[in-house]
Amino acid sequence: MVDVSSLSHLDARGRAAMVDVGDKSVTRRYARAWGRLRLAPETLEMITSRGFAKGDVFGAARLAGIMAAKRTGELIPLCHPLPLTWAGVELIPLFPSDNQTQAAIVIVGEASLAGRTGIEMEALTAVTIAGLTIYDMCKAVDKAMSLSEVSLLEKKGGRSGHYLDQERSCRLTEPTLTSLELDDLISWHFSQELQLEFSCGGESRSRLGWIDCGQGFLLNPDVFESKVVVLGNALLSPVSDSGESRKSGLLKVIKAGSIEPDAVFALL
Repeated sequence: MVDVSSLSHLDARGRAAMVDVGDKSVTRRYARAWGRLRLAPETLEMITSRGFAKGDVFGAARLAGIMAAKRTGELIPLCHPLPLTWAGVELIPLFPSDNQTQAAIVIVGEASLAGRTGIEMEALTAVTIAGLTIYDMCKAVDKAMSLSEVSLLEKKGGRSGHYLDQERSCRLTEPTLTSLELDDLISWHFSQELQLEFSCGGESRSRLGWIDCGQGFLLNPDVFESKVVVLGNALLSPVSDSGESRKSGLLKVIKAGSIEPDAVFALL
């Protein structure tokens, strides 16, 4: 039998109930979620070339996601209405290497505030509504689009501390505190010690941090192919194939951000 006492939104009789957070401390809270919208390559080409009569699809989806994050408490019955200090949505198009496979749009939603309860629902709602907005604007040409993999990537603050999706992310080891600017080029390299190292700065490269490659998905030589890379608060995409040994390459910053003491690495 399920122990309903472990479900915070059910009362002692198993009925839906709002959680009283009045006794919780006010802390800085942050959440980041993501999802993937799969669609035909031709549809993505039309979106990115702004070939749709309805106009800027990404702009509309980004605004819809931010607005939805701010109104999550009105959409989900037991969510608290929260005074967000910030919300953001990023949309990254991924074209396939051939037209035989589907294209994708990676959607990243973020939210933060100083409050008594977490904001993962706001980040998840931002991703979902942004994806549905793209579907709505493009369904006339592609009804086979699908929104999937919507999940929480990271959450900070509150009693539960720092949560990570351990299937696709981990903490960056020995991170160098720095800011990554738009269009910066970041080098990656697999070392002989089975470490995945990140660095910047051309010939006088400075290491940004490294990852222990004991995790299976990091051992794949095509690890960055058709992926969005999370490095701290920045987002990157591959711009150079790996070398002869397929153990090194370049990433380009597509969303500026910082590397902080608890910086995260993830593949989306």
